[in-house]
Amino acid sequence: MNLAPKNLQILLWFMALIAIFTVFYPLQTHEYWDAWINSHSYSHGLLLLLVSLFLIGSKPYAVAGSGGNLGFLLLLAGLVLVYALASLAKIEVILRFLMPCFMIAATGAVFGYHNLKKFLIPLLLLFFTVPSWSIVSPIFQAIAANAVATISMLIGIPTYIEGNSVAIPNGTFLVAEGCSGVRYILVALSIALINSELSQFKTRSQVISLGLAFLLAIVANWVRIEIIVLYAHQYGMSHPIIADHNSLGWIVFAVFMLFYFLLLPYITTQENKEQAITPAPLQSRQKWLGLASIAVLAMGAAMPAYFYQQAPQAAAVQEQSRPAAMHNFAPATREQHKQEQLQGSRHSLSVLEYDMRDPGADITNQLNRPVNKQYRIKEVLDDRIADHALKTFILTDNSKQYLYSFWYQTGDLLTTSLTRVKLGSVVSLLQGDFINRAYFVATECETGCNNLAAHKGYIQQLMTKTP
Repeated sequence: MNLAPKNLQILLWFMALIAIFTVFYPLQTHEYWDAWINSHSYSHGLLLLLVSLFLIGSKPYAVAGSGGNLGFLLLLAGLVLVYALASLAKIEVILRFLMPCFMIAATGAVFGYHNLKKFLIPLLLLFFTVPSWSIVSPIFQAIAANAVATISMLIGIPTYIEGNSVAIPNGTFLVAEGCSGVRYILVALSIALINSELSQFKTRSQVISLGLAFLLAIVANWVRIEIIVLYAHQYGMSHPIIADHNSLGWIVFAVFMLFYFLLLPYITTQENKEQAITPAPLQSRQKWLGLASIAVLAMGAAMPAYFYQQAPQAAAVQEQSRPAAMHNFAPATREQHKQEQLQGSRHSLSVLEYDMRDPGADITNQLNRPVNKQYRIKEVLDDRIADHALKTFILTDNSKQYLYSFWYQTGDLLTTSLTRVKLGSVVSLLQGDFINRAYFVATECETGCNNLAAHKGYIQQLMTKTP
């Protein structure tokens, strides 16, 4: 298939958008590039980007004349506002998925709905390059663990499942994030989209093609894990195929993709070929919409930068006033530490304030550890204090024992859920509140931890007067 010069306009626009993202959104561009080069789960990303360029350039029918579409420009402006909020709230998943959304909205603004629909599949491929699909991994981990346990029991292997762990007599397997099958699903759906584009399937056939690829990818992952379980049951946990399960996975996946291509001709139909058209030059309205799209994208990058400039300087914390930290969090914009003696118990309170206008202060950093590694968790108590769910840990550092609790605050929301903090941060931003807080309370524990009531009472006082 030869490159179609008639599609040069949209191809150049696509490449210009990539260049614009590289200049205006360097952090997201770096995250994409780093994942494509260094991550096994997203190593297909760069190849898909090149395939998308190829599909746009080799489309057999030219871009039809259009005056652009103002609605898509307004959509782009709305997405840019979402980007600014997500950037301040530091919700990386949204930031990464917005990049292909920007691409689609900007293309629709310049070339109109009809042309966007014609080139939609190459643009949709970009979503499978986003290095944030691990967000759905826990769902597929749980499904895979239960499926493998069920299959193992059906074929006579004694199996016990707890969470994502599958135990057999010879050992225990953990269905980790990499075993969820998400990478096989992404590759399978990418293959299905590319095949739908090249084969010119009707819309119904495209859906069937994607559904078949999705199901086969999931089953292929189950078969891969089950083969590993069978080898471990028969030959022990040290068999080489268990150590090289990644290679086994791609072999099994290739076999299932072969079935995909064998079945596809019987369940899909192709569209009638369109008549070739004469390419139309860009109209003045399209040029203005293109410039407006670039301006909107530039504004989207500038808005978070403007707010970052408004961030107050972080206040220095005197080391002698900071107690031994039971948490290990990213540096905060401001910190407060104090100790109080109440009801015969000594309580330590640490409050970390994270200003969302401070680019380096992230309360939702995935590396944050509410419980420091140097402390051992002896017991976890679930309770409600002042109508808020709370976990209380009984910790020891081999010299003392502590009752320890933590929670986050964003706006009026008090929670221990990181997901709720991220979503609540967006609401706080809309209300003009830029401050998130993390609270840590430790109470030195007597023998047998008999001052739990004092610990809870101190926390209740804090929660009822929390600003």
